[in-house]
Amino acid sequence: MKKIILYSAAVVALLFTSCDDYLETDSPSSFTQDYIFSNEADAAKAVYGIYALFNQDAYTSRLSSNFMGNTDTEMGGVSASPDNNRRDIWSFEATAGNPDVRVVWNNAFNAINRANEAIEGIENSELYKQGNPMMKHLRGEALALRAHWYYYLVNLWGDVPLKLTPTKAGDEFYLPKTDRNEILTQLITDLREAEPDMMWADQLDYGIERVNREFVMGLIARLSLTRGGYALYPDMSAKRSADYLEYYGIANEYAKKLISLKPHTLTPDFGKVFRNQVEYISPENEDVLFEVAFHPGFGDVAWNNGVRVDAGTHPYGSGSNYVSIPASYYYSFDTLDTRQAVTGSLVAYDKELLEQPVNVASIAPGKWNRLWLQTPPGAASAKGTGVNWPVMRYADVLLMLAETENELNGPAGVAADALKQVRQRAFRQENWTEKVDEYISRVSGSKEAFFQAIVDERAWEFGAEGIRKYDLIRWNLYGQKVAETRQTLTEMGLDTYNNAGEYANLPGVLYYKRNADGSITYLNKFRSVDPATIPVVDSPNKGDNPNGYYSHTWLRGNINTTTMEPADYISRNWRGYRDETGASAVRYILPIPSETVTGSLGVLANDGYGF
Repeated sequence: MKKIILYSAAVVALLFTSCDDYLETDSPSSFTQDYIFSNEADAAKAVYGIYALFNQDAYTSRLSSNFMGNTDTEMGGVSASPDNNRRDIWSFEATAGNPDVRVVWNNAFNAINRANEAIEGIENSELYKQGNPMMKHLRGEALALRAHWYYYLVNLWGDVPLKLTPTKAGDEFYLPKTDRNEILTQLITDLREAEPDMMWADQLDYGIERVNREFVMGLIARLSLTRGGYALYPDMSAKRSADYLEYYGIANEYAKKLISLKPHTLTPDFGKVFRNQVEYISPENEDVLFEVAFHPGFGDVAWNNGVRVDAGTHPYGSGSNYVSIPASYYYSFDTLDTRQAVTGSLVAYDKELLEQPVNVASIAPGKWNRLWLQTPPGAASAKGTGVNWPVMRYADVLLMLAETENELNGPAGVAADALKQVRQRAFRQENWTEKVDEYISRVSGSKEAFFQAIVDERAWEFGAEGIRKYDLIRWNLYGQKVAETRQTLTEMGLDTYNNAGEYANLPGVLYYKRNADGSITYLNKFRSVDPATIPVVDSPNKGDNPNGYYSHTWLRGNINTTTMEPADYISRNWRGYRDETGASAVRYILPIPSETVTGSLGVLANDGYGF
């Protein structure tokens, strides 16, 4: 059942208009809408054609992973100076000439146009007018895919053109920007109308690899929290609308509706959620509600987002981690939280598949590892792992319920119960009394304390999944978290170097042994030790070390020990945000591509945001 959907998508894409730049189109197809949408099978293929736009570098290597940073939970390495590439997006320095900005903008509107074509074709078909259940579902599927792409656009660009009909010859191509709140309101309205007619994942041929009813409920909640949250405006102020509680109410309603009508079971083993994806397993009625399906040869999960594997003669190919997680985030976890080891990997694999310690600036997302692939893809392989990308999980719905319930009714009861489900999965049962029950009782003392617990829990639950950036935006916490991250990383370096301060108990240097199977075991992953008590030996490339430990500079690497200034990566990674207090807004908004501005004949402009 795995990913056959994409074969159809590649073919059906030829039926549709192409959108090489923004809203300009041509239409080479000889098929008519009446023909395509006259039966369920062809109509389904038309909708599959929308999915094909997930299969481009604009999504696989950019939007899903590289556009997620830099936050307090994810970061990408930034060059010494702006280089007009993805790194400038991470450091909040992108220009209108950035090619990654252009390719994602164009791909998003291409996907939206394909969705509009499918929606129009379905609504005009006799089958849909007769109430055909599959046609109703397909319409909802297309509406949700359109909404998903607009979700990215309004978060990353703010106000953008709203186009709800397919582009045709004679159309007005030069559309002005529409207020993001108007866009979100329209998308929410569309999905609320379509949702009851949709099918559950376990009723669909490709399950959670297709947009389904439970995902749409979760998407309504996500869009509603975005509509009710803060956003950045051209004068660099962050504001939320006066009616925000109305949208918190909608999010609350749909989170409850999903839990009531189709409760899912959180996959008991947190790590298994992601290992399933690498092993091409897509269970229904568990944690993942919808994941983007990639056929082998497509998709970059476990290539640019996951544990690093160096190229060699081994058959697994090579993968890096464009995405890393800050040490400040890694050490924010409770040491008994099982999510820590899954989320952050302190090892990489060399060309002989021996584990090697990573640099403190290169803690990799441990959720995906190409060594778990059931069929090794070959020594020369790199991109195109075929590993699916999670778009929404049931844990997200539970935490959205906890957040909205706290905002509307306070932290007791429903809110606490929802948070409890997520934390119970994170800790072993013998730790529940302290780490779940007592913790939730403590944070439920006030609305403010519970909200902070939600901020923390969403960090621990969703690291490296491309969600944190959008959470920080809607909470208006982006600046605060960037400033805190830089400060914490620097203090970790200073404290472990000076053996004094809040973080002096953490390891400035790691000591490890190499096991006979090539793996390594750390002596002091979570604590400092007196180096005088550790027998240290030279570090060979392989072999065991029965007589001592190898040493590896760790948190001390967060400072330049000559100048006592922050390490280069700390100074660079969030470079475009200078406010050390965290009080001002982060300029996360991207400029409209220069070609689009020029081609709009004055309708569009990069006005405000310091552009």
